[in-house]
Amino acid sequence: MLSGPLRWAIILIGAAIALNYIDRGAVSVAAPLIKDEFGLTNERYGVIVSSFYWTYVPALALAGWLADRMSVRLLMALGVATWAIATIGMGFVGTGVAGGVTALLLLRLLMGLGEGVAFPCGSKLIARVPEGARGLANVSLSGGLAVGPLVGTLGGGLIMEYWGWREMFIVFGLATLVWLVPWWLARRGIEEGEGKGGKAEPPQAAVPVAAVLRRTDFWAITLLHIAGTFGLYFVVGWLPLWLVKARGYSIIDMSLLTSTFYVAQILGGTAGAWAIDRAIRGGGDGSLWRRRTLFVSVAIYVVGLMLLPFINGWWPLIALIAATGFGYGPAPNLLFVIGQTMAGPESAGRWVGLQTSIGNLSGIVGPVLIGIIVDVAGYQPAFLVTGAVVAAGTLIFAIAVPRIAPVQWR
Repeated sequence: MLSGPLRWAIILIGAAIALNYIDRGAVSVAAPLIKDEFGLTNERYGVIVSSFYWTYVPALALAGWLADRMSVRLLMALGVATWAIATIGMGFVGTGVAGGVTALLLLRLLMGLGEGVAFPCGSKLIARVPEGARGLANVSLSGGLAVGPLVGTLGGGLIMEYWGWREMFIVFGLATLVWLVPWWLARRGIEEGEGKGGKAEPPQAAVPVAAVLRRTDFWAITLLHIAGTFGLYFVVGWLPLWLVKARGYSIIDMSLLTSTFYVAQILGGTAGAWAIDRAIRGGGDGSLWRRRTLFVSVAIYVVGLMLLPFINGWWPLIALIAATGFGYGPAPNLLFVIGQTMAGPESAGRWVGLQTSIGNLSGIVGPVLIGIIVDVAGYQPAFLVTGAVVAAGTLIFAIAVPRIAPVQWR
């Protein structure tokens, strides 16, 4: 159902998103060491994590608009090069080459600017995929959300154990630069279906941004996105710190426990996408299958998250982390599938760009809010608040969007 070149381009997008989450999540893996070296409180650490999203959020909206107007190949390459250089720069923070906390914050801002291109560009490509294959195609996006933190946690833990946290950033940044080579060579798959010279459809083929913003269903899926990213960024930003600071695990043990969540997330996301695509190809109602899968997966995630702070012991903890990750797995995939399906191929770039831009506001507010909660009341209330936010966003979506179907723009 997919041509070979387009499939390869989508795989490369997935690899870029994995690198995206390796690079942005590296600061969380290194958090115990960075906090101690720079004397950061939980609140100040939350600000460092949050600063990434100060540029990432507007960059998503801008990239979504650009993806509907210019070459996805060029736009993606510029963004990846920007965030790779910023990641390498993180390895020199506090060494005399770059300053301390201020340099860390500025480099996070630059990283956010570059990483904003990935999801809009990926969604622009995947919106061309037929309905019965779109779920598994989106595993390249949602899978990258899990593979990135998984590799970053395990690989970053090992690099820090034997070399140091600065070397970890340098290695990850260089790996991201290498990705540019196959991407630049994959011209046929990236530009398949676009106009001459790699340009996207003419601007009038996509609906105006104002038309997207006027839709109630757009805002409902965006609120769901806010809730979903709040839950993911809590795991990425705070689970490693909780395991080390509150439970007393070593860096290596923390890496293994945290990686369990991401492995289970990949399995849950892939299983959910496969089941939905199979049902659609068999004549099933895509809207019904997607809604049911979303609600069941969110319920598993929320219950698991709220139980985690009350569980002790290695094996019970690892089992619950795995169940929580498996439950979360289908959610990111469905966030993108729903946006692409409702927008249609012509407007998928700007819809998903706006959706992810506003949806990632939780990345600005969440880390700071959780840092304040942890400083004032400890980790247990932070887990409960996160679960409540995810549940509330899902409930609003369930009420406001009774059916997932393409919007009739004209």
